[in-house]
Amino acid sequence: MAEASQQTKNYNMKKNKDQAKAYGKVWLFFVYYWIIFGIGCYFGQFLPMSWRKPLSIALLVLVLITLFTNRARKSGLVISHIYTVVVGLLAYATFTSYLQNLGEEVFYKNVILAIAAFIVFGLIGYFLIGNASSMGKYLFVTLIALVIAGIVGMFIHNPIFHTIITVVGLLLFLLYTLYDFNRMKRGKFSPREMGFNLFINLLHIIKYVLNLAVRMNKR
Repeated sequence: MAEASQQTKNYNMKKNKDQAKAYGKVWLFFVYYWIIFGIGCYFGQFLPMSWRKPLSIALLVLVLITLFTNRARKSGLVISHIYTVVVGLLAYATFTSYLQNLGEEVFYKNVILAIAAFIVFGLIGYFLIGNASSMGKYLFVTLIALVIAGIVGMFIHNPIFHTIITVVGLLLFLLYTLYDFNRMKRGKFSPREMGFNLFINLLHIIKYVLNLAVRMNKR
């Protein structure tokens, strides 16, 4: 009996140790993708304006291919790096515009607010939700709808329409954060993929919060 109890204890200790290592790798990949993004942002200041639209279209095509093609998902390592670099290149102009419209103080306050929201929803997903696996299919459908709405939005210059897209996008990536933290708790993840997912979640939350702040500032 004592031997069985010791074996169970050893098994649990090993499991907890392996889980801690996996979590550590997740955050290393999370930081890694932010570094790549930062490098892309730095070089984004040298990106000619004429390149921005083609790059944006190429990024949209990449997202669509990834969403609808299983083979593309299997090339996640390559695609995640391409995506991060291109997003970084394009983000320089976007964040510069937000900074100019909001002012430095309001800009950074909203970034801190976005990070705080990311942490809160992550903690809710990890500690308060038992099993959020059923959310996945609904989040994916909403993501596809958001991408389609974004494409339609290129041809519709209606402030209300774009505000709705911004609010839905913000809620979507907050819920994706909850969902991904819940997956971490249940051990249903690979460190690289999860690190990339959390990077994407936080990046989009920051962008949508800033976008919403700019729209409210214009009123």
